[in-house]
Amino acid sequence: MNQQEIKAEIEKLIQKVETDIELVFSLRLQNILDELNKMYIKFVKSDETSYTDLNKYNRLSKELDNIAKELTEDYKSIVNMITDMNETIFVENYLKSAYLFEVFASTEMGFAPPAKSLVQISLRNAIKYLTLPLVFERHRNEIVHRLNIEISQSLMAGEGYWKMAKRIENAVNFSKKKARAVARTEGGRALSLSDEQVYEQASKHAVVTKVWLSALDNDVRNAHRKLDGDKADKDGYFHYEGMKAKGPHQWHVAKMDINCRCVVIYLVNGMLPELRRGRDYRDANYQQKLADRIDKYMEQGLTYAKALKKAQKEVKPPNIVVPFQTYEEWEKKFVT
Repeated sequence: MNQQEIKAEIEKLIQKVETDIELVFSLRLQNILDELNKMYIKFVKSDETSYTDLNKYNRLSKELDNIAKELTEDYKSIVNMITDMNETIFVENYLKSAYLFEVFASTEMGFAPPAKSLVQISLRNAIKYLTLPLVFERHRNEIVHRLNIEISQSLMAGEGYWKMAKRIENAVNFSKKKARAVARTEGGRALSLSDEQVYEQASKHAVVTKVWLSALDNDVRNAHRKLDGDKADKDGYFHYEGMKAKGPHQWHVAKMDINCRCVVIYLVNGMLPELRRGRDYRDANYQQKLADRIDKYMEQGLTYAKALKKAQKEVKPPNIVVPFQTYEEWEKKFVT
């Protein structure tokens, strides 16, 4: 186990919730189109009279109200999905990182499973008006307003069902994209806050250094590309153009936080922690060769993450015969 593997597991959790959010919007879109199609078939006499036909006896108004109510339930579901995801990310990352650091350093660091109440407090957004329910209340109001406008304008323009369906699809897909961005941002924030808790606890027992890792691809924003490979200052802060943050998603500036896929990894006593049965990752010669190879590849233009991944494939630690403690064995010490 190493830090990149832990982060990869967290990434899968975020991707699953993004997929679940897509499903919510896909089902809602299909439901809206099905209901409007039924109304067209039953009440509309021609495209020229479609608005009059559907507005008679408040048919359209009732359907729009129904769409609004269903979207309210959808957004409640999405808030719950992301809330559960955040708590899972926080605890999973915390415990697996704690295991990695303690066993690698052969030092009891005083870690314990975080209480649910403390996790919730840590995850609560300190910035007013940016809590999940408030964010999605705005999103819900935006899509309801837009759908009302798109459907009404399409009917009054006599565009016919299929043109109106395209308007609705565009509106729903826009909101789906925004919801996914929130899930991605929140998941990254939960990971970053969990990392910070691990850092604070481990720093009481070892020298722990933060290193900023931008994403593996070339879609990283320029600011985060410049941060790639930077080490935090003595107080644990990264710096960029007068701003400072303890990790990704902690700048409290939209252009620095939204949709960020960067992570922080740690050097423990100057070494990259990793655990495999039969391998000595604390070997000084191995750690130096690994650091030199990372520097070499970064000078060639690779990101820290790519350089690290490539170096780990090429530089192997020596074999060693020592007792090995698995994560499951380590975790048992918390069972009472």
